[in-house]
Amino acid sequence: MENESNASGRDQLGQLDQVADARRRIATHVGFSTAYWVVYGVLLVVLAGLPIWMDLLGADYSAYLSWGFAVIAIGSAFFTAARRRRSGVYLPKRIGSYPGARPFWLAALGITAVGFGAIAVLVRYQQQGIALLVLPVVAVAVFTAQVKTRAAMRRDLEEGRVRP
Repeated sequence: MENESNASGRDQLGQLDQVADARRRIATHVGFSTAYWVVYGVLLVVLAGLPIWMDLLGADYSAYLSWGFAVIAIGSAFFTAARRRRSGVYLPKRIGSYPGARPFWLAALGITAVGFGAIAVLVRYQQQGIALLVLPVVAVAVFTAQVKTRAAMRRDLEEGRVRP
């Protein structure tokens, strides 16, 4: 009788180990490659500095910038869809599904809004030099918040705290 209870206890532990291993394997799909993060960092600087670039280039190039950003957005959507199709792993898209990641995501949104607003105000008052100094600070802060968001999403997946 005692051997049967020990065997069932080991089976349950084995099943829990399998679940934990499956969560770890799924969590690896949250991370992005180094190339993605490099491109993301460059685009972040370009997008955060949009008021600066618009002021430096003038109104003649605004249509080209708009089309460029549209191409970037479409490319990002295709990248995400192709990655999901290739891996076969469909993770929840809403940030509310990851309770540990939400504070970092909200911080990233706040930093983005305040930083973009500050840069726009500086450019409006002809302070492009100061705006260029603020730009990398904003970009690094948003980049760090995004990396922390992804790390928290991974932890939530590994710990089984993801909500549908």
